[in-house]
Amino acid sequence: MPPLSDDVIAVTDALHRGFTEILGEAVASFFLYGAVAFPRPDGWRIDFDFHLLLHRALGESERAAITNLYAEVGARSELGRDLDGYFVLLTDAAGSDPPRHQLDLTIRDEAWALHRAHVHAGRYFLVTGTDPREIVAQPSWAELEAALHAELTFVAAHPDAPAFGILNGARILYSFATQDVVVSKYEAGQWALDSLPDEWHDGVLASLRFYSGAAAEGDGLVFEACWAPFVAYVERSLHLD
Repeated sequence: MPPLSDDVIAVTDALHRGFTEILGEAVASFFLYGAVAFPRPDGWRIDFDFHLLLHRALGESERAAITNLYAEVGARSELGRDLDGYFVLLTDAAGSDPPRHQLDLTIRDEAWALHRAHVHAGRYFLVTGTDPREIVAQPSWAELEAALHAELTFVAAHPDAPAFGILNGARILYSFATQDVVVSKYEAGQWALDSLPDEWHDGVLASLRFYSGAAAEGDGLVFEACWAPFVAYVERSLHLD
């Protein structure tokens, strides 16, 4: 795996200190996953994906303190403004059902099967606590398939994020084609250029430029023309499969 960049280390340290102060021994495991655990070009846009596994439920004062911690970290770092973490009870983490997010109980981790697959493939960084491989179960293909369909539903509901949607759509197609869900958006984009029909290449290239911080003039028009047809293409492909 690639080394952690300075900004990732800074956000990790700030969150680790904050979680320790707020939650103490309630923290069972804190680990990072997602783009930080895959090779990627210099300057590639990432968000900060993590799980915090808990021995007990959060109290309201703890939720408020974590919200304040998020604000403090975000004020110091651009990466810190893009935190994508789930707080999950240890008892829920041992199961296969999408666990509730203890910071907001209206949310579940619908990608739980995918996250478990990444853990068992070794694509994570343990910050503190128990190694998650000792906690989470290997997902079945049926669970992964359901999670991939949920990912596509999320993509279709967010036309305001076309680069994310196109690369995530490519990742979904790759996963169904190979039955391997442990792949980054960057890798899925490269696969799409090699494997998908030429009509989708402009959208994939524009998405790769966006994530590389090198957007070209006219990429907005490419997204307008490509996003909806590409999402429909992914939906048809999954239905045919």
